[in-house]
Amino acid sequence: MRNCILCHKILRHSLYRMPNMPDRVQRMERRYSMLENDNIELTLYQCDGCGLVQFDCDVVEYYKNVIRASRVSDELRRLRIEQYQYLVDKYNLQNKRVWEVGCGAGEFLHIWRDFPVESFGIENDPELASRACAEGLHVIQGFAGDDYIDPRGPFDCFVSFNYLEHQPDPCGMVSCIYNNLVEGGIGLVTVPSFEFFMEAASYYEFMRDHIAYYTEGALARLFELNGFDVLEMSRFNGDTTQMIVKKRAMLQFPDFDGQKNRIEKTLNTFITEHNIEDVVVWGASHQGLTMMATLSFAKPIKYVVDSASFKWDCYTPVSHLLIKKPEALITDNIDLIIIMAPAFSDEIANSIRTNYTNVKYILAIKDGEVIQKE
Repeated sequence: MRNCILCHKILRHSLYRMPNMPDRVQRMERRYSMLENDNIELTLYQCDGCGLVQFDCDVVEYYKNVIRASRVSDELRRLRIEQYQYLVDKYNLQNKRVWEVGCGAGEFLHIWRDFPVESFGIENDPELASRACAEGLHVIQGFAGDDYIDPRGPFDCFVSFNYLEHQPDPCGMVSCIYNNLVEGGIGLVTVPSFEFFMEAASYYEFMRDHIAYYTEGALARLFELNGFDVLEMSRFNGDTTQMIVKKRAMLQFPDFDGQKNRIEKTLNTFITEHNIEDVVVWGASHQGLTMMATLSFAKPIKYVVDSASFKWDCYTPVSHLLIKKPEALITDNIDLIIIMAPAFSDEIANSIRTNYTNVKYILAIKDGEVIQKE
């Protein structure tokens, strides 16, 4: 795997070579053999595009499953309660629905029972999912990737604890999370802190099971590229990065069609009321080309004038109008010029009044309005 799993650039910068490493840290053999080939050489790379640190090997076969100690320590339970309390209070999650991605046997879902939320989990390992359900937890067997949609969703909040670093397709997982949240949904994700490993020179923290190590910048970039805004970034329990995100709202477009229709109606009302016969447009810019292609005029446009010489004697796309030099107006009696160059409308109007006095009326389209130039 010589491409970055986040941005897919080729990995060129090796950071650290680790020979004779265990080829896994879970699912160890129950038999001993001197012939067992269970070591692997690992090389850490850092992507020069997004900053992600990752190994160049294949992932372990059990990467979709969550493997935790069978018991949550008292200290971790206390820390998790503080974490949940902060999340619920700060982001008003009372009576909301929380989804844990990669919940194992529900070790952390149990803790949500002390909070005024409804909690759900998803776990790939069918045995763990079954154990969680047997304890009355709302857990479904499945994997948060590709186009998976949880039938119990959408959810108001998601949590994911030290699971993302195992995933060879982090964008697929984060995109799946996005698709299972309500608009404005909140999320809490933790990963091992690469910054801590660097500070403590903890070479023994590296393992093949963790295909990637997220710097704070790379973790933020992953979620930002997949539809989230980062709200908070902090250190959890010393060696873990904790990030709180919010599902980014899609842009709400203004009424573009309504604006177009208003411009069109104003122009055509003016043309009709003033008995306009000959209409010329000034401006073969992108604004003018768009308006000429999309507006319907009560009278056909005779031609277009523009001051850019390289446009002269060319035809506009879609509307197929000939573009002439401004001097064409000297010998032509024009009832109406419509200026379609918003940034220069005042300058153009002054030039018309000074140099082409045979023009009766001047209209300019600027800032979504049709303005008559005296």
